[in-house]
Amino acid sequence: MGYTAGITAQQSISETEKLASLGKIYGFLKYYHPEVAKGEFDWDQQCIAQLPKVLKATDKNALSKVYSDWIQSLGKIKKCRKCDTQEDYFDKNFDLSWTQDPRLFTTELSETLTYIENNRNQKKSFYAAKERVGKIKITNEPNYKNFEYPEEAYRLLGLFKYWNIIEYFYPYKYLTDQNWDAVLIEMIPKIKEAANKEAYQLAIKELIAKLDDAHAWVNFSNQSQKYLPLQLSHLENKAVVSGFYNDSLAKLNKLKLGDVILKVNGKDFAKEAEKNLKYVSGSNTNNKIKRAYIYTLNGSEDQVVLTIEREGKRQQLPVNRYDFRDFEYWNTPQVKSKSFDENVGYINMARLKGEDVEAVFESFENKKAIIIDLRNYPAFIYKRCTRYLNSEKRDFTKIYTPSLGYPSRFQFKKPLQTNSSNKAFKGKIIVLVNESTMSRAEFTAMAFQTADNVVTVGNQTAGADGDVVRFEYLGGFQTAMSGNGVVYPDGTESQRNGVKIDIEVKPTIDGLRAGRDEVLEKALEIAKQ
Repeated sequence: MGYTAGITAQQSISETEKLASLGKIYGFLKYYHPEVAKGEFDWDQQCIAQLPKVLKATDKNALSKVYSDWIQSLGKIKKCRKCDTQEDYFDKNFDLSWTQDPRLFTTELSETLTYIENNRNQKKSFYAAKERVGKIKITNEPNYKNFEYPEEAYRLLGLFKYWNIIEYFYPYKYLTDQNWDAVLIEMIPKIKEAANKEAYQLAIKELIAKLDDAHAWVNFSNQSQKYLPLQLSHLENKAVVSGFYNDSLAKLNKLKLGDVILKVNGKDFAKEAEKNLKYVSGSNTNNKIKRAYIYTLNGSEDQVVLTIEREGKRQQLPVNRYDFRDFEYWNTPQVKSKSFDENVGYINMARLKGEDVEAVFESFENKKAIIIDLRNYPAFIYKRCTRYLNSEKRDFTKIYTPSLGYPSRFQFKKPLQTNSSNKAFKGKIIVLVNESTMSRAEFTAMAFQTADNVVTVGNQTAGADGDVVRFEYLGGFQTAMSGNGVVYPDGTESQRNGVKIDIEVKPTIDGLRAGRDEVLEKALEIAKQ
């Protein structure tokens, strides 16, 4: 009797497992089944209709019958002549082994799912298209209005829709800390049991943070938060003021570089930030901690009281919050290029425009070294610049893009190359990077790292590259993720890791307080060697 009870226990399927199986079947059929991919079914309503049947199923036979009947109702699938492909795929994200799970599905259903995979949709998909650069575009999703806190069935549907977009089209799914299948199992109860709008939206933030992607975010309303005029870094295991969005407003609020934040409105700042870590997206630990700091300081109220440590003493500072536009941050005057002396030139990529490139590089042609500052967000002019850095064309990155003909598999494009010239700069090139080097800046750094005589100085970059895909989470919430996979030509991943660094230099609290730029100081030292 004990043996029989054990077998029965093994075969029982939890409610969460049943819901997870529905989410996976819903997405698989949406992107694989030729009839569903035409868009002729109201696919969301079909999923909602299956929900009570799935929950009512008591074992795998009953559950498999629900799915078999559903698939049967969708029409016959013709044999696919194009599907027996021998293409070379990037397959680190690909895993349909769940379709063969003997605990959840009968052999007959698993064979049906395999047949659909082998005879999958090869025509235009109603639900997904590709942009010119290869990244995915989510198309023709129903418009759900007034769904800030929908009923349970639609909360689950929103989770299923999002989970499957990531499952089939997110290039870095294999790099996430948590297995994506496990994310679905974990988030179903959290989404299902969210008792109000606030709990529901926090659950969505937690879900999106699990992409471990600095490009990922979600916006629940047009009401913008207010910001303090300071920039924070995680230095020496502390939250340190490392810059300002507006010098005048920072001075007005009596803030100084190197201030260490200890409390916010009387609460321990480090503990509050740690609580918020699971709600912020970031590609690496440093990136996440920094974003958790910002998340903890932002808000709708006009003022916060900070307890800071400055030069060994504690003090309280009431600090005003502002609309980010008040900072006029992008209009702040900054140098485009300059000479430190007759031997060393400097280029600030934040301010360099395409029309400036030729004149700036030609003005430096007799220098012994050029320092190129990428601790910012540059214009898309890497190729123009590499004409003055490379004596021959060189591969600097490989890009893989999602396959619509075989979702969750990706295909490499031809490696991207730099420009070149026989007039390329003969001296040292020193590239500066740090935590603010993200996305296009990292892509540009990878190109510059192929220069004839180059060294990269600084600290870990944001680790998010490959364009951005914007789409909607059910309810009209805007969200995003990285859209293409980007690796070095040798296969080294820049996602999460950041770009390669030759000489690591981390700013110090003492250095900030003294007004020093320690990364730039190191670059100047190298330039003069």
